[in-house]
Amino acid sequence: MSHRMTKLDAEHALYRKAAWHGMGNVGPIDWEKAREAFDWSEVERSPILIEHHGVEEVLEGRNVLKMVNYPYAHAEVSNRYQVVQHRFMADDLTGLLIDTGLVETIESVGTYDNGAVGYVSLKFKEDIEIPGWSTVESMFNIGNGHDKNIPLIATQSARAVVCANTFKLNILDKNAVFKFKKMGDPQGMMQEAVEALCDSYERHETYKQQIERMSNQLFVDEEWNKLIVDLIGPAPSYEKAITDVVTGKQLSLQGFRNQQTRWANTRRALNKRFHEDQDIRGVRSTKWGALMAVQAWEQKDKTVKGVNSNLERDRRHQANVMFGKLPMTEKAAKILVAN
Repeated sequence: MSHRMTKLDAEHALYRKAAWHGMGNVGPIDWEKAREAFDWSEVERSPILIEHHGVEEVLEGRNVLKMVNYPYAHAEVSNRYQVVQHRFMADDLTGLLIDTGLVETIESVGTYDNGAVGYVSLKFKEDIEIPGWSTVESMFNIGNGHDKNIPLIATQSARAVVCANTFKLNILDKNAVFKFKKMGDPQGMMQEAVEALCDSYERHETYKQQIERMSNQLFVDEEWNKLIVDLIGPAPSYEKAITDVVTGKQLSLQGFRNQQTRWANTRRALNKRFHEDQDIRGVRSTKWGALMAVQAWEQKDKTVKGVNSNLERDRRHQANVMFGKLPMTEKAAKILVAN
């Protein structure tokens, strides 16, 4: 699911610095302010009622999570589902992380989907300096969703100051640091997981070394052209395209030309990011520059179903980094790290 910041979310969102989408409230965020930021989005478990010929009936064993202060219901949940209020992320986990001395600032606190999904982003103290290009800030993100399909999740990401794009560090290692479904004691397990992260700061050092190494590894045009083929496949061949190998369906000449045009446009957009994007000029022709080019293309240029404007794409950017997937960037990272 692609999460979206609504007008209601934006009214309550906090950002230490102005976000790319221009929404939310900008200014320093202390722990008390972060804790209070989720009070408006509190939910409660409520039975499902149906009405038939003027008679109300409760559906046994079925509940919905509804907001206390606004007329929104987020999801139907079972009796086994443990309700974790968004406030837990700021009250317990953020406080715990701040106490370790690793956190420099609270960068953002907010929600998506009218309060259904909450997040807190924290900036770690130790940045990664890449001479001639940028400072890469290390971020720790905590997320929580009022839906049985959205876990209590903690991930690490990075933000390149020069382009202000958030990068999902986890693709260099694994998809998520910690992820728990809302059964049993998810709050207790998450607290233990975050404590374990604080006890072992090696993960951050590993990312730092990986980024520094990739920013110093040359990546020439020949390698870039091969990476494009690895990511989007070779140029369409008419002989192969005229028949679908699965269904045996014939592809019209116009259908082939459309396929050819899409491939050429994608390659052109990727090439523009790698060869011309000024945001990566300091790391151009390196493995890190190649990864940043693919990431910028996927976040800013790639056609996304149901997204018809740059504003809508920007609104989904942070949510995709924290809760969603960046499949092309993940694939590129695996190739670049392995070689």
